[in-house]
Amino acid sequence: MPEEHEPMPSPAQQRLWFLQQLAPDSPQYNVFRGYELRGPLDVAALRRALGALADRHVALRMRFPTDGGVARAVVSGTPFDVELPSTDLGLESTAADLAGEPGWDAAATEFARLWSARPFDLARDDLIRAHLLRVTPELHVLLLCVHHIVIDGWSVPIIDEELGLLYAGRPLGPPPAGYLDYARWQQELAGSPAAERVLTYWRRRLAGAPELITLPADRPRPRIQDFRGGLLVTPVPVDVTATLRSFAAAHRVTPYTAAYAAFAVLLARYARASDLVIGVVVAGRSRPEFAGTVGFFVGTLPVRMDLSGDPSFLAVLAAAREALFDAYDNDLLPFDVLVDQLSLRRDPSYIPLVQVIFQMLVTPAYGTETRWGDLGSRLWGRDVSQPATRFDLEVHLLDQADDDMVMEVSFNADLFDEETVAGLADDYVQVLRLLCGDPEQPVSGAYALLGGGARQVRVSVRDEHGVSLPYGVPGEVWLDGTPTGLLGRMGAGGLDVLGRTDAELVVRGCRVPAEVIERALLDEPSIAAAEVSAGDGGELTARLTAVPGATRPARPELRARLRRRLPGFLVPGAFLWNDEPSPAEAPALNVLDLTAPDLATLGPNAPDLTAPDLTAPGPNAPDSAAPDPTAPGLNVSGPAAPVPGEPMVFFVAAEPPGEAS
Repeated sequence: MPEEHEPMPSPAQQRLWFLQQLAPDSPQYNVFRGYELRGPLDVAALRRALGALADRHVALRMRFPTDGGVARAVVSGTPFDVELPSTDLGLESTAADLAGEPGWDAAATEFARLWSARPFDLARDDLIRAHLLRVTPELHVLLLCVHHIVIDGWSVPIIDEELGLLYAGRPLGPPPAGYLDYARWQQELAGSPAAERVLTYWRRRLAGAPELITLPADRPRPRIQDFRGGLLVTPVPVDVTATLRSFAAAHRVTPYTAAYAAFAVLLARYARASDLVIGVVVAGRSRPEFAGTVGFFVGTLPVRMDLSGDPSFLAVLAAAREALFDAYDNDLLPFDVLVDQLSLRRDPSYIPLVQVIFQMLVTPAYGTETRWGDLGSRLWGRDVSQPATRFDLEVHLLDQADDDMVMEVSFNADLFDEETVAGLADDYVQVLRLLCGDPEQPVSGAYALLGGGARQVRVSVRDEHGVSLPYGVPGEVWLDGTPTGLLGRMGAGGLDVLGRTDAELVVRGCRVPAEVIERALLDEPSIAAAEVSAGDGGELTARLTAVPGATRPARPELRARLRRRLPGFLVPGAFLWNDEPSPAEAPALNVLDLTAPDLATLGPNAPDLTAPDLTAPGPNAPDSAAPDPTAPGLNVSGPAAPVPGEPMVFFVAAEPPGEAS
C-alpha cells in the first residue's frame, strides 16, 4: 500500500470540515462533473489517467479523520488508484442512432443524480469517485464526484484539461507547487505582519457594516439554516450581453466590474438599503505558483458598497471599481478567519456578513467538444447537481462564447420560490440593459422598470393627514394610487381595522379593493373580463373571460406575470375561465383568511416594498416585543414559527416619495 503522511489541513479545509459535521449525511459539498465520450474508449487508459491525475494533485489523495474532535489530514501515497466501476444502460443502438434521442440522456441523468448524492465520509472515503456509464459501444459517460474540501471552481477546468491529456498519453510536467505548500503557507501567515496589515484594512472598511441583507422572501427565515437550495438557469439575451461588453470596453472596465455594479444597484432596491456588503468569489491563488494546482483555495471577499444619494450609474461604476480593487489588494486571509478576527455575531440562521454572492466566470459551454486522443469529449450533466447553498442568493454569470452568456442563480429554498428568483433575474437583465445603455442617469431611473413600472401597486405608511412617513414610523397603511387608499393603522401593537369593507377583501385586518387585482388582470391582452373573490379554501380566486381567439397563458405564467404588477399577497391562487367547468365549491366571500401553509407575502418585484425581518407582537405581547422603530420596515405577521391554521400575512412600509422613485 502506498505510504501515507499527515500534514496540517489548510484553514479553509478546517472550516469546510466543520460545516460538513453539521450535516454529515448531506451531499451539499459534492462537486459533480460529467463527460460524454464518443468513440472507441480504452477503459484501462481512462483508469490510468484518473490515477495519474490524483498522483499529480495531492489534494485529491487527502482524507480527514478526527483527533479529539479536531480534523487532521491524511495523504495517501502514490501511485494512487481511482476505482472505476461501470454500469451498462442496456442500449444496443449505435451512437449515431442515439444522437438525437433523449432517452439515454434521461436515464443517465437519473443514475448520475442518485450516484452523486451519496455523501462522503471525510475520515474514511477517497474524496474523488468515478463511474463509467456504457450507453453503446462507442458512447460512454464518465461521472466524477469530488468533495469540495479538496477542490474548487478554479480546479475544475484544470481537471477537464489534464484528464484529456493524460488519457491521450501526453506527458505533463509536475505542477510548480502543490496544495500542501499552500496549506503550509497559510499556517505561516497567521499572526504575520502581512496578516495584521490586511486585518487592519478590513476592520476599517467593515466598521459599522450591516450584518444582514434582508431580501423580500416568500417565507420567514428558519431559525437554523439547513442549506437546502434551488437553482435557476436562464440565458442572458444576446443584446444585453453585447451592450454590457461594449459599455465595459468604452469605460475601460471589465464586463465583470460593470455587471457587479449593476447588480449592486438591483440589490439596493430589493433590500431597500444603500449600505450593502456583497460577497465576491475569488480564486484564492494570490501566488502565481498555485495557478495550476487542484485544491480548495477559493474564498469570499466582502465588498462594501455605498449607494446613498441616488448616484448615476457612472458614479456607482467608479465606486465598484475602487471597492473591488481594494478588496483584491487585501485578499490574503480566508473569509472565516476574517469573521473570527472581526468578532462578528454568529447566528445559526444565516452566514455572517455575507448573504449574497456575485460571480462572473469564463467557462466552456455544455456541448462544446474537445479531443481526448481519439475520443470526442463534451461536458455533460448540467441537470445532475443537487442544489445547495450556504447563502441566501448566489448570482453567477457564465461567459461561454462571444454572444453566449448564461445566468445561474442558486438560492435558499427555505426562503424563496423559483418564480420569485426568476423575477429577480428578469429585473437584473432589465437593469443591465438600461444602465449600460444610459449610464449618466440616476439609478432611480432603473427602478421604475422593476416589478411592472407604473402599473405596480405600491404600499406606503402615512400620518393622519395622508403625508408619507419615513421608515419604521408607525402610521396608517395605504395602497397608493387606488380609490380606497387607506388600509389600516400600523402601531406598536399591530394593525387596527379601519372603515367599511364594502366591495373589498379583508386580509388579516388589511382591506384590499378587489378592483386593484381585477385591473391588473385586465392588463393581460388575452383577458376580456375579470372578477376576483375570496374562497373558503384560503386563497383568492379569479374568474376570467377570454378575448375571442386570443392565446391564453398557462396558469403558472399568468401568476408569474401578475407578481410583477402586484404585491405577492394580492396574486390569486386560482384562475377559472368562464368556459371551463366550475369547481363544486367556489362561494364568493368578502373575507380572505390566509393560513400558514398558504402563506402569502409581498413579492420581491414590488418596487416600494421591503422584506420583513421582525414579527409583530400578538395582542397580549409585552411592550418589549414591539417592532424596533429604527428598523428599515415594519411587518405584520403571524409567529415566526407558524402554527398550522394560524392566519398570517406580511406587509411592509415603503419610504416616502422623493427618497426613491
